[in-house]
Amino acid sequence: MVRVRVHPIDLLLFFRALGRVRRAQEVFLEPIPRVVERMSRNGGGNRRYSADRLALATARATARWARWFGGLDTCLIRSLVLGSMLADHRDVALVIGFRPGVEEAAVDGHAWVTVAGCPVGPDGILAENDYSRLTEVPFAYDDGSTEAR
Repeated sequence: MVRVRVHPIDLLLFFRALGRVRRAQEVFLEPIPRVVERMSRNGGGNRRYSADRLALATARATARWARWFGGLDTCLIRSLVLGSMLADHRDVALVIGFRPGVEEAAVDGHAWVTVAGCPVGPDGILAENDYSRLTEVPFAYDDGSTEAR
């Protein structure tokens, strides 16, 4: 039997992300900007952690939520959670874009997070060159600004 050691910080970040996954599921009932605003209010607190570490916690939490509770694990859900985890970093935004699908009439949509205009996380890397940006929704701080505190 192989024992996997989990760093306590990774466990803490997993549970923070897991709580945000539930809130992100509201995106199917509410407009995206409203969900981003709600998630931004309780976001952040993770400024000392890298975007990669937060993206890993987000991926683990969304996958577990889908398995345990039947919620969705989509690029939109992951991006909402990651954006709220990064909310106290400078210039964080949820980006939604599209590209032509494999079939001529099909369209492929995707969501990802940017920090200072650069895509972050696995969904950001996937979108880097292939998708045209349709809209961006900034993750704002408690005071409504998008500037660092």
